[in-house]
Amino acid sequence: MDRKPLFYQIYDYFKQGILKEQLPYGTFLPSIRSCAQSLNVSKNTVESAYQLLVSEGYISNIPKKGYQIVHLVKKSGSSSFPIWSGDYTDEVRIDFRYGNIELSSFPLNQWNKARNQIIGHYQRNYEVEGDSQGENALRKELSRLLFEARGVISAPEQIIIGATPQQLVSLLCQLMDTRDYVIGVEDPGYDGARNTFINLGFRVHAIPLTTDGISIDELEKSPANVVYVSPSQQFLNKLTMPQDKRQQLVQWVYSKKYIFEDDYEWEYKYENGFVASIQSLAPEKVIYIGRISKTLLPVTNISYAVLPYEMLSLFHSRVTEYDQPVSRLDQLTFAQYVSNGYWYKHLQKVRKQYEEKSTAFFEAMSQNSQYFVEVEAKDTGLHAFVTVKSSKSESELIKLGKMNGVQVYGTSRYRYHMTGKYPTVLLGYGSLSCKEIHLGIKLLTEAWFEPV
Repeated sequence: MDRKPLFYQIYDYFKQGILKEQLPYGTFLPSIRSCAQSLNVSKNTVESAYQLLVSEGYISNIPKKGYQIVHLVKKSGSSSFPIWSGDYTDEVRIDFRYGNIELSSFPLNQWNKARNQIIGHYQRNYEVEGDSQGENALRKELSRLLFEARGVISAPEQIIIGATPQQLVSLLCQLMDTRDYVIGVEDPGYDGARNTFINLGFRVHAIPLTTDGISIDELEKSPANVVYVSPSQQFLNKLTMPQDKRQQLVQWVYSKKYIFEDDYEWEYKYENGFVASIQSLAPEKVIYIGRISKTLLPVTNISYAVLPYEMLSLFHSRVTEYDQPVSRLDQLTFAQYVSNGYWYKHLQKVRKQYEEKSTAFFEAMSQNSQYFVEVEAKDTGLHAFVTVKSSKSESELIKLGKMNGVQVYGTSRYRYHMTGKYPTVLLGYGSLSCKEIHLGIKLLTEAWFEPV
């Protein structure tokens, strides 16, 4: 008789089938429900097995499709690392896609250890459906973490867990009446939030940026009574809003409704100066939104919103059935991962790696500075916005780069009003080595300009 837990027996059965190629790459496992019925076990037992397979890279949960096998069995001379089969063009040698990271930099063993701690603790009594607002263990860790790192003042009960900032914005729009709320957004700025407001019927006003962030003068002239800002790192211009501008925003909001503070990528700031969140200055008037996905990818996506109590009350009264989009097991695993101290160690390691990439990027750009008007990549080693000294259009630059084996991305989507003499492209380099960064910039200059 096998004394191993049932979930482990199911996990091992599928694992061996994948390794022996009896379950081919790209095929789907049975749904949790059908597998549980076939084996006469609970759905919780099957989900625990599947989540263990996910954490080890054998399968991936594809929304609305199921669990797909994404592990390629090692052949002679090939890598044994699980490979995700996404959109890929063989012609592209260097892909400057924003959001990509180095898979090898993630401490999968530590993540699996934390996950197995959770599975071991809950294997006899695990409820798939947890707290719809998010697991209390995770919200407690986030409340502590955000206070220590960003000065955010919150209790766990004020935190809502979501998958992405855009999904959380969509959720919070249900708490605001389109007749009463007029939204101001940074221009240029995060298009995901802007488009969500527009699509849900809100009046949206684009507020231009000055050298230190959103224009307070233009904001005051507008009819906006809510403003969405990214003060730690304005998305396109990479500005960090200074303390006096934050104080001006707080003065503005006390006669208005709310500030949405999108604090994305605060984890990757390298400069010594620390500016606390706007939320720490006016917790009753600021909706604080963030995500920890950049340090977790490709394992999971977890975002969060910290609500003022007035807004929290509306959430409980108007959103009585919030379908939590992040699996309970992922939430509990991350809470354990932080509690074990793994997250802090990983973050320090990653910060150093990306600082080195940022240095390499600027070195490559300085060697070709005659071709570029401006390079915005402050404080982070994940992406940069490059304004190119060329009469070519954004789409032409993208096409020419790809023809020379390099994929870059446009920035027009982030602008409400098109301005500027020269085109600007987005280069993400989180997944590239320093050598690849230098090669990519060299290939781009060859593609965009006549050889010197």
